[in-house]
Amino acid sequence: MIELSPQQREIVEAPLRPMAVSACAGSGKTATAVRRLAAMRRRLDDRHGHIVLLSFSNVAVDTFYKDYSTLLQTEPGGSRLGGVEIATVDSFIASNIIRPHGHLVMGCARTPFLVHGSEPFLANFTVWDGKRSQPTTALQLVTVTGVGLQFEVGRAKTAIDPKAATEAIRKLAGVGAYSHALGSFWALKVLRAQPLIRRALARRYPHILVDEAQDIGKLHQLILMALQGAGAQVSLNGDVNQGIYEFSGATGAFLRQYAARDDVDGRMLETNFRSIPSIVAIANKLSGRSDTAARTTPITLSGAYYFAYNKEEKNNALNAFAALLSQAGIAVKDAAVLCRSAEWAGAWAGGEEEQGQGVLRHFVDAAIQRDKFGRFDEAFKYCCTGVVGLLDEGHRSLLSELIRRGGCERSSLALRRALWRFVKDPASGLPSASLVADTAWQPALLARAGALLATLSAEHGLKCGANWKAKLARRNILNRRLLDRQIWGLRMCQGSASPPFIR
Repeated sequence: MIELSPQQREIVEAPLRPMAVSACAGSGKTATAVRRLAAMRRRLDDRHGHIVLLSFSNVAVDTFYKDYSTLLQTEPGGSRLGGVEIATVDSFIASNIIRPHGHLVMGCARTPFLVHGSEPFLANFTVWDGKRSQPTTALQLVTVTGVGLQFEVGRAKTAIDPKAATEAIRKLAGVGAYSHALGSFWALKVLRAQPLIRRALARRYPHILVDEAQDIGKLHQLILMALQGAGAQVSLNGDVNQGIYEFSGATGAFLRQYAARDDVDGRMLETNFRSIPSIVAIANKLSGRSDTAARTTPITLSGAYYFAYNKEEKNNALNAFAALLSQAGIAVKDAAVLCRSAEWAGAWAGGEEEQGQGVLRHFVDAAIQRDKFGRFDEAFKYCCTGVVGLLDEGHRSLLSELIRRGGCERSSLALRRALWRFVKDPASGLPSASLVADTAWQPALLARAGALLATLSAEHGLKCGANWKAKLARRNILNRRLLDRQIWGLRMCQGSASPPFIR
């Protein structure tokens, strides 16, 4: 879209005040949010204040950066539209609250750092669930009105004694570590215990826009309301029918309730520019909305179709899908099967039998992510986890520094480049997943990992663990290639991808 619709223009040109925009799928939320951001920056008479646009994924943030930069090039005086920040909700909280101020409530004598659960030193940080020890990093917070904070762990959501959970969390915090789930917990504690920090943040960020606001959980909500209470104006943009974080307590209720407040300007985007009329009609029936489609019905066969299949008979389902593509005149190369998880995508693509154990498993996953799915970012994360697992336990915060987006020190950037070279080069770095695992891939990894560790020691001062070779031993390694061939000719994608046809 080049020209804004009347509803979009009204939102962009609205006065500076808290706003809640409820938008249907395909309604141009990104285009509207970016133009609203630029319009707010022009109207803000504050040389010190920044407007921040937040979302819940790095993909969304990258899109906002690209679109906002493009917009600056087309608007008169665009180069003077500074004072804008775009970030994920978690990175905003980490960079503005946890890392600079978290030590005030965490009881640590260092800058707090994020852990991902695979760091070797975390073996000493567990909590008892009544039957067995669980990783402290697996703890999830549940906020219950009138009861306080409750904790659960695992897929079964086993309740944990609050006292035991609190002790485990504080033990982990004592070394400066926090998990994704606990980051917002510590950030909220900072804001509640430090009114000066609260006011300073509201002064620096007088306007906060949150995209995909249906994914705001209870703790994120409390953090935003704490900043609003200190003077910041909060605007939300989202669709309660598109939530993907319900498992973490994000139900869309906050967006709904916020739009109903008297001090909030509630708006709607009700035109779907993306989907054909039949898709919009189905979406309206499922969501209870009454959105309209801007597109007309295309000539080619299209729409929403449904058929059931047995989980054990996915080959038959793929054959049926291929037959439907043939009837519709759609080439197999132009189609894709979209799955809800990487595990499903791997299984539908032909799958590989799991190989490797412990630290070795991280390198196996890195090779498969690189050579099967072409996901070099995921391969890099797995490889970093594996390398840190081979180092001395003293490098506790290294993994967090390596995979954090932006803000790295020069020494960390040099180290990341060295690891990127290792990940990208199957000839001299991470071995190709097409090699036979036990006779070719594992021996090559062992030799190349030794060379990499020597380089990291000489050039970056890192110390390898005394038993690093034992961690790469042939445990659960088979006499077969890591990577099976993909036999269907269809692209198998995780849900974050954007294929033209979906299952």
